[in-house]
Amino acid sequence: MTSTYTAVRCGIIICANPNKLQVKDRIKLLESHHYVSFVSPTDRQALMTDFRRLAGERSYHAIIFFPGFIAVAGGEWDRELFAPFEGSLRLVTGSGAGFDHVDVEYLTKIGAYYANSPISVSEPTATTTVTLVLQTIRRTTQAEMTLRKGQWTKGLEPTDDIRDLTIGIIGFGTIGRVLKLVQKKLQSLGAKKLLYHNRHRIPPADENGAIYSSLDQLLSESDLVTLHCPLTPETRHLLSDKQFAGMKHGAYIVNTSRGPVIDEEALVRAMKSGQISRVGLDVFENEPEVHPYLLASERATLLPHWGSQVKRVYYDIQHECLGEGFPRINRSEILNQNDAIPDNLDIWLETGAPKTPVNTPALTTGEDPTRNGGAL
Repeated sequence: MTSTYTAVRCGIIICANPNKLQVKDRIKLLESHHYVSFVSPTDRQALMTDFRRLAGERSYHAIIFFPGFIAVAGGEWDRELFAPFEGSLRLVTGSGAGFDHVDVEYLTKIGAYYANSPISVSEPTATTTVTLVLQTIRRTTQAEMTLRKGQWTKGLEPTDDIRDLTIGIIGFGTIGRVLKLVQKKLQSLGAKKLLYHNRHRIPPADENGAIYSSLDQLLSESDLVTLHCPLTPETRHLLSDKQFAGMKHGAYIVNTSRGPVIDEEALVRAMKSGQISRVGLDVFENEPEVHPYLLASERATLLPHWGSQVKRVYYDIQHECLGEGFPRINRSEILNQNDAIPDNLDIWLETGAPKTPVNTPALTTGEDPTRNGGAL
């Protein structure tokens, strides 16, 4: 589809402090083609005030949220927040792979896409996953705490080896890129066998040695289970008492997806009984609160939802959310040849759809700024 940059000026809101953005050249080019406004409030009420003010000034068609705005918005990007732009809003993008904090149903109803940013966080999340897998298998938390107590190796016993274990991977879907990276890293470490479960089997050519299994089969055959599925009504408490009971006695669990995918109370019961031997968790059911048993247990390796927190990810997220803001024919002006991260805003401006949408908006008779002749 022909780019519409010269035909239509879109209204775009960027939720970020412009002085802290690293893609200043892209911002400058974006501003030369479109109406761009920045907001950087510190709480939900101030954000809503800014949104109402901007909506009264002109039509806005895209909102870009950068890291930190889940907390600023009080944990919810919902109807109340987006209502001032109903009739014109066509795209919302945010950082990270998860979207359980977004009212996707409302956005779909008003004709707006929600696009997440799964690519930019995929590599660090995969690395964190494998780190937790190794720490869980090798009991590094217990070993470190024993050392810090001045007990050297007292009470420590030899651990399992990843080369002897079957690892089950749950969720090859929405954040499948992470799974491919995790799979590759686990295979390079010599994991004995990899099983995976997803809503649908991926093409055999893409399995690379992983074996598709039902959820029950995966749980019953795996020595360690690692979770990578988005939080939806269907995946909430995907693992609870029944599922833990169906696992091998003394199995391991790693979770870097979303906390509520695991029933935390059921997990604690399974750990107390010995059914689950050890866990590696980067996410929790009631963040930032963590179950007291997990905090006190030497059998739990814990991180504070830290999986994607590496320095370069902030630049990658800006690129994935924002793009260049100018026609792709000029991409070589500021991109190097190795940059393969998709850019949701840029692609939406060109085609009418972002690169990584999580929904299909309802047809609408309102403004469509990505079509020539759109009302602005």
